[in-house]
Amino acid sequence: MSERFCRCPYIPCRLHGNCRACIAKNQSDGTLCFCMEEIAEKHGAHLPVKAPAAIICETEREVAERCAAIVKETLEKKPDALLCFPAGMSVVGTCEVLKEMQTAGEIDFSSARFVSLDEWLDLEDESENCTHFLRKHLYGPLGIREEQMTLFDTHASDPEAECRRIDRFIFDNGPIDLMLLGIGMNGHLGLNEPGESFGDYAKVVQLSETTMQVGQKYFSGGMKLTRGITLGMRHIFETRHVVLQITGEHKQPIVRKLFSSRPSEELPASALALMDGAEVILDKAAWGQTPCQNH
Repeated sequence: MSERFCRCPYIPCRLHGNCRACIAKNQSDGTLCFCMEEIAEKHGAHLPVKAPAAIICETEREVAERCAAIVKETLEKKPDALLCFPAGMSVVGTCEVLKEMQTAGEIDFSSARFVSLDEWLDLEDESENCTHFLRKHLYGPLGIREEQMTLFDTHASDPEAECRRIDRFIFDNGPIDLMLLGIGMNGHLGLNEPGESFGDYAKVVQLSETTMQVGQKYFSGGMKLTRGITLGMRHIFETRHVVLQITGEHKQPIVRKLFSSRPSEELPASALALMDGAEVILDKAAWGQTPCQNH
């Protein structure tokens, strides 16, 4: 790797652009390098597997309660916090707990702001898209006003320009204070598919075969899925607090892979191990017999 060009602008590298010095430091004192580990290893580093911080809960309900408590804590510290929620079954329980807390007067969303994580593109019928899902489970039940939401416009004539609009909103109003995420069966976060660059901001993506197949569960009838629009991994890296919630026995294979893999663009969720403000909250059904010392 050239010392004049660092491929890792998305990692807060203390020796930015000076890869040889970084590798020398690793070899002398055994510390982790400050770049992508797979890149470091190619240049002689010897690194242990570093798993993301994890909290294992007894039940799916407990996962939801812990995640809801984090949302509450975030808003108590910053009432106008910028929040980002996923559209997926893993977040439904959290939304239900948040509604219970709001009804009990324990949480206030009146000043909170929300930004989209991702959205399907090119749908023949948009009545069950990500925005509809969140309106049903989050925005509607919590009484979130339209002016509190910044959403992807799937009808924008120029999707790339739409990505830049969302980027600019986050740059001007962020960084994102709290992002809740689910994990895809292929390890994607949002719609950041395996192999996509960790250095990207919002972008249009071609969906993987896995996502096109698994995504059918969100639609009452068969839906042709081809492309999506998503916040890029760099937005996730720049978020103050990232929480990945995982529930259900069907997620055990990807959980095992997540906790036994080095950070790599081939497994987007593995990036959480590189983030100081990131954690995984999962139930025992998802954890299974996954070996890990970091929980």
